[in-house]
Amino acid sequence: MKTRSKKTKTENNQEKSKEKNKFDQLPLDLEIEIFRRLPLKSVARFLTLSKSCAATIRSPSFITSFRSPQPCTLIASAPIFNCLHPFKPRVLVDHKLSFFSSSSSSSSSTSFLSRLTCPSSPYPRHMEYYCHYVNGLISVGYGREQIVTNPSTGRFITLPSVRTKRRLVKSFFGYDPASDQYKVLCMTERLYGHQEDPSSQHQVFTLGVKKPWKMLDRTTIPDHRPWTNGVCIDGVVYYIAKTGQGMSQLSLMRYDLRDDNLNVFISLPEEIRTPSLYSDTLLNYEGKLAIAIPVTSYIFDVWVMDQDGEKHEWLKKITFNIEPWQSSFDDIRIKGTTLTGEFIFAPMNNYCDDEFYVFHYKSQQE
Repeated sequence: MKTRSKKTKTENNQEKSKEKNKFDQLPLDLEIEIFRRLPLKSVARFLTLSKSCAATIRSPSFITSFRSPQPCTLIASAPIFNCLHPFKPRVLVDHKLSFFSSSSSSSSSTSFLSRLTCPSSPYPRHMEYYCHYVNGLISVGYGREQIVTNPSTGRFITLPSVRTKRRLVKSFFGYDPASDQYKVLCMTERLYGHQEDPSSQHQVFTLGVKKPWKMLDRTTIPDHRPWTNGVCIDGVVYYIAKTGQGMSQLSLMRYDLRDDNLNVFISLPEEIRTPSLYSDTLLNYEGKLAIAIPVTSYIFDVWVMDQDGEKHEWLKKITFNIEPWQSSFDDIRIKGTTLTGEFIFAPMNNYCDDEFYVFHYKSQQE
């Protein structure tokens, strides 16, 4: 009977370790280039190969450079009710969100990614869900329950419950490239309060630091009541809120993830301060903050903020008409933009349970 010496076994293990570490010794830019050429599902599998691979894939450099030849759109679909009115809560019917990826070049290239089951509530008609997208991750807020999911892999984490006894919680999601940190910002409102009542109990949860929710200093936060969705650009979360005496003004709020500073950034001009503002108003248009205003049911104005100079100004960038689509669908809204500058539209109501519609529009205006 033959036996292998411990020395031989150790030497073989060392050789295998060297072979395994050869990939880790590649230059970072070469690793990024290799991963960038792989399909999305293959990249997801490499997350479990080694700590080095995971660090490269999660690095801001790779996230920024990972682009497919035909940019894909991430779509979140869910059956909801109370959605005919833009200011009424969007409530999940079966507590499920389905995620798909779609290419603007072909209507047949939509593929299913994953499905997320949200927490149920004993008060479903008073619970609104909030979805925000940052760097491939989606934050889903549903009352006191907050979830962050990666639709591409189907993995998710449930955050500790928000520190409040209130049921109405509004949330925002952001990423700070300087510190490589993701944060969820939450604030509460009275369920049966008045529209003039400001939000309160502002708190922040930082992913990956194993610390509880951090309550922000109430005395440093101006009275306001969130009115639209949030958009994160360069480590800052923006959203429109009601401010001023009796919550009669509309202002742009600015939450800086670096120092947890939340304040009023700028007031909205009269041209933008219209009743047509709704929940999905703010956009990231080619790296700049933008506001989409429906002039009619099929004509839209897009205003872009110019932050290059000392004076921050809103400039009307684009006006376009989608009247041909109105013959087939009612109440089409802008839901987002792509990295190539396309606008993404979707009907407020998809009447069929087994299908939904998404439109891509590329403006020819300068």
